[in-house]
Amino acid sequence: MYHNTIKAGVSTFMRICFIVEHPHARMGGAEIQCYLLAKRLATRGHEVHYICYLDPPKKDPELVFHVVKRWKSSRNALITRPISSLVHIRNLFLALNEASCQIYLQTCPKLVTGITALFCEVKGRIFVYRAANVKDADLTFSQEKGWPEISWMRRKIYAYGIRKAKIIVCNSVKIARDFSMLGKKAIVIPNGQPIVPLKRIPDKEGYVLWVARLNRVKRPEILIEVARRLPQYTFIMVGRGRYKLPKLPKNVKFLGFKTGEALRSLYEKAAIFLNTSLIEGFPNTLIEAGMYYTPYVTFYDPDDVVKRYELGFHVKSIGEAVQSIKELMQNPSLRKRMGINIRRYVEKNHNIETTVNLYEKLFKYLLSKI
Repeated sequence: MYHNTIKAGVSTFMRICFIVEHPHARMGGAEIQCYLLAKRLATRGHEVHYICYLDPPKKDPELVFHVVKRWKSSRNALITRPISSLVHIRNLFLALNEASCQIYLQTCPKLVTGITALFCEVKGRIFVYRAANVKDADLTFSQEKGWPEISWMRRKIYAYGIRKAKIIVCNSVKIARDFSMLGKKAIVIPNGQPIVPLKRIPDKEGYVLWVARLNRVKRPEILIEVARRLPQYTFIMVGRGRYKLPKLPKNVKFLGFKTGEALRSLYEKAAIFLNTSLIEGFPNTLIEAGMYYTPYVTFYDPDDVVKRYELGFHVKSIGEAVQSIKELMQNPSLRKRMGINIRRYVEKNHNIETTVNLYEKLFKYLLSKI
């Protein structure tokens, strides 16, 4: 079954390793969350290692970085792919061994999941898998849940990793329930963010904000269609990816990839946030929008929190999205009320310090059971 509470274990110094594909300058929500956790655990006196596949532009002195190099060749892919995979596995094993930690936490469903689990099985270390999306618990590998086409071998290796995980940490109750249906012990630890202190509701500029990777799962084409039906409002798109955008309506501004203060400013001034994805875990965009009193209109409502706490609107069609945005834009008092609701919800449930406390207790508990 899934659990929302964790009993504290013994208080001890820990060696913890995070395995994350991208360093912090090139992240999605799952990577950002691991980076925030890693940094804060390190500042609490734990030895924290960070394994990734690209050199970070700036290495934080609190973390010990290990970069896994992949072997690439311009020769025939049918010949070089097996060699590349073997080199990848060897280099990852070397990095995992070099880190020499007690606990290894890996996120995002990849070949790396199974390799890390195998390393921990061989070395007698604790493997924790952090699930960030509903597809992580789908071992049928359905494209409807967001899985790309992957080989039979990669499916088996990922499934092995899930089977061998000591525990699975989920960011929503739904994902934990899905894993419990597979017979896995899963707990819920909410995503956390540093809560920016604000003395008042920021001044809004009246645009609808969309922030996501540009891919089929995030469905940017839905945003474009919503914008076409609401030419009186401005829509701002932020993101990057392989998805080729069509010609955009005049009221849609595409800004590309943004981070740091530039992205924070967009959240702060947005009147509404629109999430068009149908496949998520608990989206960090809800927390980031909520931090700045920005109501959330979404096609995916994680654990029904948007509906239950009146943080915005959960919509099921383009027509409903259009109507919800129009209603919020035309009703400033409703927009203000929902903005206050979402800020209070985020403050209460998604403070990064509370999230780190729960991970720290979990890790100590797991070590106490060895």
